[in-house]
Amino acid sequence: MSINFEDPMNEKSSEFIRKVFGDADLKKNLIAAMDDKTVLVNDLQIKQKEMGELARLAKQTVTVEINDETDIKTMSDGTKYRCTPRGWIKLPYG
Repeated sequence: MSINFEDPMNEKSSEFIRKVFGDADLKKNLIAAMDDKTVLVNDLQIKQKEMGELARLAKQTVTVEINDETDIKTMSDGTKYRCTPRGWIKLPYG
């Protein structure tokens, strides 16, 4: 799944995402990639309460996409990721 912000996320939003998806604990890290407007998550579940809290912290519209296996997302630095049954994989340049 991917979480998308209209504007760059603030520090509170970033911290909340790391808390919910376990970025601090490598055994539970579900974040494949994250930049200022997009988070690629190797999970298909997020609680409605967590989304409400994230939107409140972000003070902006936040959308969640359930991605197909063929979806490709481009991060702000130009790095591309493809959704697979096992999660997001980084595509080689070129």
